[in-house]
Amino acid sequence: MAGVGIGDVSLTFIRYLQGVVETLNQKSKLRQLLRRDDKWTGTHIEGRVHSARNTGIGYVEDGGAFPVADKQDYQTYKAYRKFLVGSVQLTDGVMATAAKGKNVARDVITSEIKGMMTGLMKMENGMMYLDGTGSVTTLVDATLASSVTDVAVYDARLLWDGLRVEIRSSGAIGTLHGTSTVSNVEQATNSSNQAIVNFASGETVTGASAGDYVVWPGSVNRAITGLDKLIGDSGTFQNINTATYPRYSSFVMDNSGTNRDLTPSLFRQLLAGIMHKSGSDSPEDGLTVLTNAWQAINVEELYEGELRLSPSDKTSGFAMTSFQSALGRIDIIVDTDAPYNKIFAVDLGKVYRAVQKDLSWRRQGGSIFKRSDTAGVWTATAMEICELYIKERNTSGKISDLNQTTVNAY
Repeated sequence: MAGVGIGDVSLTFIRYLQGVVETLNQKSKLRQLLRRDDKWTGTHIEGRVHSARNTGIGYVEDGGAFPVADKQDYQTYKAYRKFLVGSVQLTDGVMATAAKGKNVARDVITSEIKGMMTGLMKMENGMMYLDGTGSVTTLVDATLASSVTDVAVYDARLLWDGLRVEIRSSGAIGTLHGTSTVSNVEQATNSSNQAIVNFASGETVTGASAGDYVVWPGSVNRAITGLDKLIGDSGTFQNINTATYPRYSSFVMDNSGTNRDLTPSLFRQLLAGIMHKSGSDSPEDGLTVLTNAWQAINVEELYEGELRLSPSDKTSGFAMTSFQSALGRIDIIVDTDAPYNKIFAVDLGKVYRAVQKDLSWRRQGGSIFKRSDTAGVWTATAMEICELYIKERNTSGKISDLNQTTVNAY
């Protein structure tokens, strides 16, 4: 074509739009719900658990002897602290080049500072559901032993792009097989509804096998103790052995590792079991059922056609679906970070955040950035010192080993 066209005019500029399009799920619901902050100082938190009644009680005949005197028993529970940290480093050059202005999509300082805080809260929100070991998922098979692509895991929501994870043996999170960097997580799941992770090339881990743990770096047994440990019925928890003192446990319904459908009967048994174990008619503010989005489909279908679930206003800052049962009021909250294949029924009034230092930037001379005199960089670090602990574990419960259909990995 003769003349000037769009393709060869050479006089036009590109129009760049301000702002950044967010593609990451940054919601942190559980952090908003657990608002019972317990500020403290000292070596650890310690309390007492009533573990046995006085058995010096009985019936006798006329003039009979009194029972042998007995006593009540108490056990000591303890909670300590966990350190959550993060850091940001910027060069002098990027701070000057990517400062606020019409030629910058987002001011780099604001972006990194807010992004780090959001990331810290997002990571902790996920960890608040787990067991404190630092493990975020397990390997489906031994693929990682021979390949760095198409690795199946049971849950990839805490496997962030660029995260260098530890692969550790199953059991007590023992042997370190090696570390590997997550390249990306595929959106589509495999035929078994499991997430597929691609790891960086050249980082093949040897000795990995099915059931091995994928652990957040440096976090073995240092992560915050989440609901999966707070609401449990086995092992030693907060210094008390539940095998010796089984009443210091929650009502847990599992199926020995075999998933099964959530049914109205299972759901009602959970509520009845909590009431039976605790003796409480209902928690003061009702029970909060926490579940992931895919399991929430099954929860809603339990009473489809029988009950109309409606949102009710709550002080937690967002609406929750709730219904009234003979066993008390139940509020259902869907959190996209809640574990797969299980639901929690939580008495939130008994779960505390023991805080020694709120999540904040570490300041020096009023500034969060510290200058390096050996390189042209500035570094900011953040820290939180806290732990979750629970009083009256028997007022909460959970159902594990539930079927669900997960159709994308995040």
